[in-house]
Amino acid sequence: MTNKEGLEEIAKTIINSGACEIKDIDGGQEPFIYTTGNRGPGYLMIKGLVGQPAVLKFLTKQLAYKVVDEAEFDFIEGNATGGMIPGWQLRNDVSEILGKEIPFCYLRGSRKEGGHGELITGDRNNPLIKKGMKALVVEELVNYAGTTGNAAEEFRAAGYPVSHAACIFSYDHGESNARLREKDITLVPLITLPQLLDVSESGNLISQNSIQSYRDFLKDPLGWQLSRSLVVPTDTAKRAIERGYQMRELSKDEALKLGAPQGKLNEGLVYWTKEE
Repeated sequence: MTNKEGLEEIAKTIINSGACEIKDIDGGQEPFIYTTGNRGPGYLMIKGLVGQPAVLKFLTKQLAYKVVDEAEFDFIEGNATGGMIPGWQLRNDVSEILGKEIPFCYLRGSRKEGGHGELITGDRNNPLIKKGMKALVVEELVNYAGTTGNAAEEFRAAGYPVSHAACIFSYDHGESNARLREKDITLVPLITLPQLLDVSESGNLISQNSIQSYRDFLKDPLGWQLSRSLVVPTDTAKRAIERGYQMRELSKDEALKLGAPQGKLNEGLVYWTKEE
């Protein structure tokens, strides 16, 4: 096969697209706020690349070469919402490489109300997708692998075996890898976070301070936040207490004064601080 690119070109494409941001928190920049209410130095917005067609097509084409070589599947499915467009484009690329049409469907975020009440869209009354055919679960990014595992279970329950999943970017950490093993899924990522950081370091694509800070965060998100006097949400505080930290629950006003994200407080999250 031709037109395969190496990790350096893939990493440069992602970084130059703006999809990867790593802030120098110790240099005065504000940390990112995550869905959990925790904060950290890095954020990946792979799903946003739908707004940059040339970039997305380049990445899905490179992923297509990998899944053709490494994955077992008869059709491709994209998880709503982030995996739907990359999954469709991956289907196009795989079809081109193999010289045959590969069927596609997508998994809704929740069961449709009315109509057929389906969760999987695209397989019903489809002569191209039959029970027993293998599905390839596609996400744009895999962090904790929860939606990946759930999708595999849904397709298996519907009569479609799943052995592999694919993504453009994987955080490749212990918790996600354990979940994938538990669900008996082999993940085929185009690039992982450790690989991206290694390439960025060797090519001076991101400042060394930012890279090291992000590595420290990934190794110990809890310790990284507490060492910078950041207040943390309840779930994280519980883990801190289990590790021997003295923690104190904060009122909303106290949390706000100590820098807790206003939006997360409005959502009802309770924050805690480390007692000195």
